[in-house]
Parts: sequence; structure tokens; C-alpha cells
Amino acid sequence: MPLSVNAIDHFVIRVADLDAGEKLFTRLGFTLTPRGFHAGRGSANHTAPLSSGNYFEIIYWPAGADAPFPERPEGPVALALAPSDSHIVYAELTALGYKIEPPRDLARPVHLPEGTREARFVNVSFPPIAPEAIGFFACQHLTRDLVWRPEWEAQPNGAERVTGVIVVHPSPADLQATYVRLYGEAAVSIYADGLIVTLGGDKISFLAPEAFKRRFPAVAVPKDSANGWFAGATLRVRSLDKVAAILVGAGIAASRTPSGSLVVAPSEAANTLLEFEAA
Repeated sequence: MPLSVNAIDHFVIRVADLDAGEKLFTRLGFTLTPRGFHAGRGSANHTAPLSSGNYFEIIYWPAGADAPFPERPEGPVALALAPSDSHIVYAELTALGYKIEPPRDLARPVHLPEGTREARFVNVSFPPIAPEAIGFFACQHLTRDLVWRPEWEAQPNGAERVTGVIVVHPSPADLQATYVRLYGEAAVSIYADGLIVTLGGDKISFLAPEAFKRRFPAVAVPKDSANGWFAGATLRVRSLDKVAAILVGAGIAASRTPSGSLVVAPSEAANTLLEFEAA
């Protein structure tokens, strides 16, 4: 029985300096939420809510702290999937034989003009699965009105949705059995040099280095990617011309892919590849 997850909820980018990260992603054309602080954890974040119902998060986690995602100084580290109910996902993973922590109730204050409220979530972390470069968890929102608000969803660059994430792996075919077990055979497509997991209209793409180079010829694959490399994400935007104008104005380099999408290399975006595709 496939896990009860149906879309990408958000992906997490770790930054080494949250002030610098906030300025960078604002220059990239995103509206970020006010800074949130996680009580008792030492971490802080900003999110970029998108009008089609998902988002990305930049997070600062103190060095040496027990972060709940793969160790990486900066760049994408985790992918949250949207569940019907995190407790159901926990039961499903347990039934598959995985030993994992029970769902966690989490909260963070949200400061609004009318006062401070508390955004609440129920998360369940997946077991460690290949590739090691990406951590998976299910994130159930109990207060969606405090995460998505019209004043935060109006992205200057026209971003509407995170439609996919991109992971490089030396042998995507080796992942097939695990991902079929988790998401079901119908969700997993295997190719000669890639594997794609489709959840609703969103995709998790595992690409062999050669396939990644064909898709993103201007972006180099790190040499230390034997255990996988969580490269970044694809975002649907209303107009590539609008994105290009914002990037030029900010002095941020970008390139076109063979498919016509616009790509900001990891070196320009906190070690995160950002691919913009037209709606």
C-alpha cells in the first residue's frame, strides 16, 4: 500500500547566515515571511509561500546542533511531503517494518498585524533511505491560514509552485525497489539514467550525472556526489521574461537549458539550483 502522501509540501534550504540568505532570496524575486524562531531548538527560518499551495523554507541551524536533516553547511537538505494525516503515514511506515520516531507536534509563533498566533504542524520523519543527501518527512499543517497569506503569496518573480526537486545519484536504478515500496509502482518511472517519483502533479527526479548534465549543461556536478547530491528544485512561474528581468536587475547570473527553462546555478543561490519553468 503506497504511503498516504500526495504532493510536495515544501523543501528545506539550509543557510549559513540567515540575514544573508534573506537578502539573497529577496534579490532572487521572492517574498519571504517574517523571521520565525523555533523555541528550544536554536533554529530560525523564513518561508516563501506560493499561491498553488506549497513553499520553500530557508533555515539557519547552529553549527554542532543536532539538526534533523543530512549534514551540509549550506544548500537543500530535506523534502517535506504533504500527507492526508501524519499519524497515518507513521502507521504505514511502521507496517512496512521501519522503526521511526512517532509523529511530533511542532509550533512556531507567527507575528501578524492583529497579534501573535501559533502555527502548528504534525511531522513524521521517514527512516534513512538512499540517497543520503536528502531527508524526507511528512508535514501536516493544522493552521494553513498562518502559512499561506495573500500578502506573502504575491511573489515578485511570479513563482506559483515548487513542481519538482532534482537529486543526482550515480545509479538511479538502484533506488527503484525502495521507492516502489514507499510510493507504489504506479508512482515510479524508471529510465536508462533516471528515476522519477510522481506525487500528484509534482515530481522527485533522481538523475544520473550524465542525465543531469544533459538537462543542465551549464551546471557542474560536485565531485563528492557518490552518495547523492540534492541539487535543488523546479518552480513554475507565470513569465520567464519577468524572472530574467529581476535576475538581471539583481546582478544574478542565469542560463537557459535545452528545454528553454531558466536556471540559477547553485553558486548564485546558497548552493541551491533553481530552475524556473513557464506555466
